[in-house]
Amino acid sequence: MSARKLLSTDIERYFALYPVRPSAYRRFRTVMETEAIWAIAVYRWGHYLHYDASRFTRLVFKFPYHYISKLVGMMVGIHLFAETKIGPGFYIGHYGGIWISPLATLGANCNIGPNVVIGVAGKGREKGPTLGDRVGVGPGAVITGEVNVGSGAVVAANSLVSGNVPENAVVIGVPARVLTYTGSANLIGIPTER
Repeated sequence: MSARKLLSTDIERYFALYPVRPSAYRRFRTVMETEAIWAIAVYRWGHYLHYDASRFTRLVFKFPYHYISKLVGMMVGIHLFAETKIGPGFYIGHYGGIWISPLATLGANCNIGPNVVIGVAGKGREKGPTLGDRVGVGPGAVITGEVNVGSGAVVAANSLVSGNVPENAVVIGVPARVLTYTGSANLIGIPTER
């Protein structure tokens, strides 16, 4: 999927809960006023440059991307690295205090709350956390180490995940423990055809 299509899919997540498709003006305003979309757009640009762009394009845009990425990261407190692998439909509910490791992998239609850290545990690691599709991560949660969070799982607010999480599990606490297996179906709004 192209970077433009991925970004379009990400933006559509911000309109998934609208009862009717918003007007072009409303969509434009939402994109311009939503800080999380700025960070996601810069991330998609960097990911494109890192993996898909020609050598010439990469050379021309390397330094502008680097400085824009740093500026947006400082302004909105969302730190996404070009090396991170994030599937389509990425949604950040509120900006601020978010750090996702370059070694992390996130599936399609994941939701991330504010003050979330998804990172590696210690130096010399070659792999970070892997989140499946439709994973919801609540505010203040920390996911660390070479762990797998199954598709449809929910990590509750302020939880610490340092072990694997089964599919459709809802985990809570420090360390996180399975509370139920109701999953993320009622928490994540995925766009449908209108």
